Amino acid sequence: MVSGDELEIFRHELQGIVEEMGVTLERTSYSTNIKIRRDYSCALFDADCRHIAQFTAAPSQVAALLYATPAIMEERTDGLQPGDGFLLNDPSQGGAVHLPDIMLISPVFHDGEVIGFVGNDAHHVDIGGETPGGIPADSTSLYGEGLIIPGVKAVTDWEYDEEMLRILTRNVRGAEMRIGDYQAQLGSNRIGARRYRTLFESYDREGLAEHVDELLSYTEKRVRAEIRRLPDGRYTAEDYLDGDGIDDEPVVVKLAVVIEDDEITFDFTGTASQNRGPLNSNPSTVFAAVMMAIRSLFEEDLPQNEGFYRPFELVTPEGTMVNPDENAPIAATGEITQRVPDMVIKSLAEAIPDRVIAATKGTVVNVAYGGTDPRDGEEYVYYETFAGGYGARPTKDGMDAVQPHLQNTANSPIEEVEGEIPMYVRTYALRQDSAGAGRYRGGLGIRRDMEFYDHEASFTVLSDRSKYAPWGLFGGEDADPARYVIDPDTDDEREVGSKSTNRLAPGQVASIQTPGGGGYGDPLDRDAELVLRDVVNGKVSEEEARDVYGVVVDRVERDIDNEATERRRRELREATPSENDGVAADGGTASSTDTDAVDNVDSEGGDRA
Repeated sequence: MVSGDELEIFRHELQGIVEEMGVTLERTSYSTNIKIRRDYSCALFDADCRHIAQFTAAPSQVAALLYATPAIMEERTDGLQPGDGFLLNDPSQGGAVHLPDIMLISPVFHDGEVIGFVGNDAHHVDIGGETPGGIPADSTSLYGEGLIIPGVKAVTDWEYDEEMLRILTRNVRGAEMRIGDYQAQLGSNRIGARRYRTLFESYDREGLAEHVDELLSYTEKRVRAEIRRLPDGRYTAEDYLDGDGIDDEPVVVKLAVVIEDDEITFDFTGTASQNRGPLNSNPSTVFAAVMMAIRSLFEEDLPQNEGFYRPFELVTPEGTMVNPDENAPIAATGEITQRVPDMVIKSLAEAIPDRVIAATKGTVVNVAYGGTDPRDGEEYVYYETFAGGYGARPTKDGMDAVQPHLQNTANSPIEEVEGEIPMYVRTYALRQDSAGAGRYRGGLGIRRDMEFYDHEASFTVLSDRSKYAPWGLFGGEDADPARYVIDPDTDDEREVGSKSTNRLAPGQVASIQTPGGGGYGDPLDRDAELVLRDVVNGKVSEEEARDVYGVVVDRVERDIDNEATERRRRELREATPSENDGVAADGGTASSTDTDAVDNVDSEGGDRA
């Protein structure tokens, strides 16, 4: 029997291994997307491919390694050798997030026997295909999105096969940087294997197995206890996305969250069919999305391993946009899975109103640029995502300019971008009035205007939320939706679609304007002093303060006209019926509860995790 203290030490020993893997990958990689934005993840598995520890910089990759490692390793155990490594981004072999996310998985040996596996997943800036950055907005097949790597052996004795590297780098832009990132992934796995082998030697095979069994069981028990704190029932939510990049028609995502005792089922029956365009997602990434949301409702210090996932079931009907055919385009998978956590939280809003938040920006905002750098004549490609508003909370405003939920990545600094590619950042600021108003307001989105000088550039947007705004809760208002604009604030201003590839002439400006987060509670109940502070700081205009919050502010004097404010709030309350009876800001019902439907959750053809 393992004592509590021993188990806690063991747990952190495992966590230390994956964290060191992450630091190694981050500090030795070449691309901004990994070394600065931290778009990667690392994981550790025992000899039975049980997931025992994870370092999650990018939560969207949680389930990719969880699914992929057993999928490609269990069949190969007999032929493995120390120092082997397998590259994978094929969704049909374990459920990669999308093609730019490339996994490297390596066995760990001790005295000639496999004792575990280490793996990492890193988002490469380019994976080939027609569009720089690996995010085509109009692909209709996986084959059009870049190079597909089907779990191939690429490493022997901790060295890449040079012929394999030649194939990989010939099919992508910026080959030198890509090689640097592949080598960083290899270094990460090598340090992880070394550390895990040392840990194995300190416990021996039986001792390690006993500790792993206890840790997984302990995690499962704690998660089940957390689930029992939630009220039983069937809770639903739905949301719409702009379109799939081919058809400019909204597509629906539907979710039922069924809680029964200490288990939860997430059922996506009713979600739109598989799209022609790249707006599709594998079940593994959807699973990561629901796990991220539910984890945010539980205690903070829960371990992340196989035991955590045991009480959950996922239903994703085949042929839908959350379980498409194996060769379906999936470049925009993040636009679905970034929306799913908001939907999980929205569905539970009436059940646990003091533990939920309003909608976040709800879009990844994938953006890629490419062209020939006039400074040296070399071809370049650059990929990044953009921050937006966090949803308002029951007792706090939402955070401004963050990359929430499955992203958890950093914003690219101006200096980093301008130094790496031929671009001037002309504007980088919070979007005034972009947050949903409320007793607690949402976070603000951002605006960034970029001028591509002395050359023609490709500018691809693979995003969403330009038609359907992030919602508020309990009388809170919706945030502003996104805008994607060429030559903003000029006579030539042109708004482009949320999924589009555009050519920019030298000197043209591309503007990304991201959504804010939804508000929580009635804006007329907001502390007037907080409204004044927001006006003074430029986050809320005097007009919005007066017309939405009912607060009359003199920004120059930094003061509130109390009599005018009292009168204005009275006028607004008399003019607008109360919306606090519903969850949605428009007075509609954002979620519903049906405790009689708990047993009716299966879906024919569904994929279960």
